Amino acid sequence: MSTWRIWAYALSLAVLWLGLRFALGHYFAYNYTGAQPKGVLLNLVFLLSLIVITLYKTYSAEPQVRSYFDDFKLSLRAGVAYGVAIGLAIGVYYSSSNDMSIKRAADYKLLEEALDTPEEVNAITSTNEQLKDLTKEEIQQSYIERVNTMTSVKTVVAAGISGMMLSSLIFSLIVPWIFRTVMLKELQ
Repeated sequence: MSTWRIWAYALSLAVLWLGLRFALGHYFAYNYTGAQPKGVLLNLVFLLSLIVITLYKTYSAEPQVRSYFDDFKLSLRAGVAYGVAIGLAIGVYYSSSNDMSIKRAADYKLLEEALDTPEEVNAITSTNEQLKDLTKEEIQQSYIERVNTMTSVKTVVAAGISGMMLSSLIFSLIVPWIFRTVMLKELQ
């Protein structure tokens, strides 16, 4: 399968994921913890589908002799294309939805509840060596900085792309082997 066709499939699946992710976000009232696992599962299913479609279209076009390494490279090319496309889709979704602002507000509220009495502050400082010499305000500021970092769109996009690249590598190792042992016999 040609590279431009792989990219066309990858971009199409990323756009489909984006539409489904907006629907999931709306259904879960933009609750990050409720909708995010479903978005990840959709990503993995779409990645797996793209790799299988790429291998299937390659072998069904004409009979050919290919090695496992050729199939691995083709699968990895499809996975990387999908990883880049989905990285753009993740960036579009999280920059235009308010999932992260809702999560950030919930984390701020949990922080305030965790530090609202001196006993709780003492309990936290006694169990954590790094926070031992800090005041309540300094502890709050360090946690606010951590929450801001973890709910940043840049962090979410970087984690999404990294996860998709790792998944692409793993799927590219496994799927061609399964394809060659199961489906290739059906095509011949």
